[in-house]
Formats: sequence, C-alpha cells, structure tokens
Amino acid sequence: MRFLLYFILCYVLLPVNSTIDFISIILYFIILNEDEKFSIAFAFFAGLLMDLYLPVSLGLNTLIFLILGQALIFLKKYFVREPLTLFFIFLAFYLIRILLLYLINGITFNITTILLTVIVCLPVYYLLSKLCFRVWMRI
Repeated sequence: MRFLLYFILCYVLLPVNSTIDFISIILYFIILNEDEKFSIAFAFFAGLLMDLYLPVSLGLNTLIFLILGQALIFLKKYFVREPLTLFFIFLAFYLIRILLLYLINGITFNITTILLTVIVCLPVYYLLSKLCFRVWMRI
C-alpha cells in the first residue's frame, strides 16, 4: 500500500514542485528506506514524470535521479541515520542535483526554492516515516 502512496504523492505534488522540490524529498526517503530495486525504478519514474511535466531536456532529470539514486544506495550502508546526518546527506544530494542541472542544461536556479526545500526536508521525511512505517524515526 505504501508503494501506491509514493506514486500518488509524486503525481499530486508535481505541480507544486516548482516552489518546493517534494519529488527530491520523496525520492530521498524512498532510497533510504526501501529496497534497492524499487528505489531505482522509482527514481526512473520520478525523473521521467518530471521530464514530461517540465520538458526542458527530455531524459535529463531521469539520468540525474538514476545516478544520484545509485550513489545514495551505495552510501546509505555507511552512515548513521540521525537527524543531522540525514539533513547533511540530503543537502549534498539536492545541491549536486541542482549543480548538475545547471552545468548540463544551463537552467537558472531559484534560491528561494532551494532554501524552502532544504528547510522542509526533515519534517517531510519524518511525516513520510510516520505515514508509511508508523514511527517518527527509524534507527
């Protein structure tokens, strides 16, 4: 049932994604808490959905999400899941995504969107944890 929730959230929050990047937060949550195969499949789906909704360069978001997802799957075995670590890993994940979008496509980025996404990442992460696993923090 939670897999269906991920897809519905991704689809419903896509129009709001230009203000706060909820898709990156949801993908980050899924990569840290779900199976590797499902995480990569969802990264492909979320990237493709973003490419079709905001057609800047078809396949760019998909490629970036797949590369960052694979790197995060590799790294998640080596760090402790406490709030400060989760925040800094998300910050690195998100800033690398923004940097790759800027370098490859030359898209100008909005500092307000970046700040709002970084501020909202931990509350949304814990809310998703509560909705899907009925715990506020998974250790």
